[in-house]
Amino acid sequence: MLAFRSMLIEPAKKAGMSVPNDAENFSSDLFPHFRVFCNMQIGRPMPTPSCHWDNAKIIAAIPDDKIKIICLPEIEQLGYA
Repeated sequence: MLAFRSMLIEPAKKAGMSVPNDAENFSSDLFPHFRVFCNMQIGRPMPTPSCHWDNAKIIAAIPDDKIKIICLPEIEQLGYA
């Protein structure tokens, strides 16, 4: 389990997401992919030690026009662990 947003910055960057300078205080409107990634990953069990790296790629691939309206079941269907 990951406990801090700062732990998600590198996976998010490598996946191609824009990330804020301050992971604890940022605008969801400016960084919607990172917000969704944090909300989905922080405090949740991890089936594998590296699943957050794969999950970052899945979130980063969601189109900009869908990221603010996508639902959890849809993200899980994309393969989010």
